[in-house]
Amino acid sequence: MKLEIDRNSRLLFIGDSITDCGRLQDPDGLGGGYPRLIRDYLLARNPATAPVILNTGISGNRVPDLQGRWQSDVIDLRPDVLSVKIGINDVWHGLPGKGKKIDLDEYTTGYREILGQYQRAFPKGKVVLFEPSIISPPQPPQANDLLKPFVQAVHELGREFGAFAVVPLHEVFLEVCRVRPDVKWTSDGVHPTSAGHALIARQWLTATGLL
Repeated sequence: MKLEIDRNSRLLFIGDSITDCGRLQDPDGLGGGYPRLIRDYLLARNPATAPVILNTGISGNRVPDLQGRWQSDVIDLRPDVLSVKIGINDVWHGLPGKGKKIDLDEYTTGYREILGQYQRAFPKGKVVLFEPSIISPPQPPQANDLLKPFVQAVHELGREFGAFAVVPLHEVFLEVCRVRPDVKWTSDGVHPTSAGHALIARQWLTATGLL
């Protein structure tokens, strides 16, 4: 199945630092991560039909943060396609010395609320959800296991809301780390390198049928 878009389509990416990636310092407002790579690929593939790409990621965000800014950073921007990547900080910030963990029920309840708001505002809008990627060494080894129920929750929400796609990332990152351990896919076990962002962009483009 292929996501139907044209030059008038508005595609919005929202999430944490993995989405943000310095967007406020970027004249295009896209940052240097996967949203830019997706924009550039679609432009290069067909400039005449390439959509408008928006990025409202904010570093450090968790689901409660998205709830607090959903109206201004999603609803008011009227996206035709909404892509959400959230969950790493909900777990990572709860590790020893990091801050407050968001439990799975709070994560799921908050995520369900914001998806419902989008669906009610834009019944014809398309939703694409990303799995949270990985929390790997040098972070605590058990952190990635703590993340797995959040990955499953995203799939359940995708089914509940009829998401166009749930973008597989978690096992994909683990597999590329296994196959090519000589490549740095993240800079610190959480934040993707340029190769990691290219992997995320490829996964989104593949899941939406645009690659």
